[in-house]
Amino acid sequence: MVSFSLFEQDAIKEIFNMGIGRAADSLSRMIQEEVLLSVPHIEMVDRQQAIHIIQGRSASHVAAIRQNFRGTFNGVSMLIYPESNSLELVRTLLGEDMPLESLTELEQESLLEVGNVILNACLGTFANMFATELDFDLPEYVKGSCQDLLSLPAVNGSMVPPLQQLVFLIVDFITGAHTPQRNTIKGFVILLLDMSTIAHLQDELGKLGG
Repeated sequence: MVSFSLFEQDAIKEIFNMGIGRAADSLSRMIQEEVLLSVPHIEMVDRQQAIHIIQGRSASHVAAIRQNFRGTFNGVSMLIYPESNSLELVRTLLGEDMPLESLTELEQESLLEVGNVILNACLGTFANMFATELDFDLPEYVKGSCQDLLSLPAVNGSMVPPLQQLVFLIVDFITGAHTPQRNTIKGFVILLLDMSTIAHLQDELGKLGG
């Protein structure tokens, strides 16, 4: 398994922090309430390690948004929330007074919108940092076990190469940060990268370090 140096890990975290900041601004405008997003942890892991971390911090069943990207960098991006928290996130976005049945009906649409904002902000920042362009497929909403979701084919139906590694980020989603109604929901952003993409990413990070 490829390992990233401390400099490379710090650089990736900084890039994602910028992307997450952009996403937070977009979501704040969307719901007209301050939204804070932070990245307290980033790590390069394999599939089983990612599954273990998610299950240890949340639950075995999750809701996720998956999106293919391609260009100079190729892979699959995922935004994952514990299934038990997905409705809570929708309630946070749409209003505390929304009836449960309405929340259920709007869950997929709302999470797709949130996932699209966060994943595109993160990957867009990556592309801008390395002066390249990425093409995105339409995002896909999926539910199931961590094991199943991280073993699914890519969104376009092609199989995910077995040697792919994961860039794994924990993201804290906070609304009402400065009010008594402060609400924190922990999610996970995952990038599945093939080996050639990882090698190219390391080359580009090396250029940032001079």
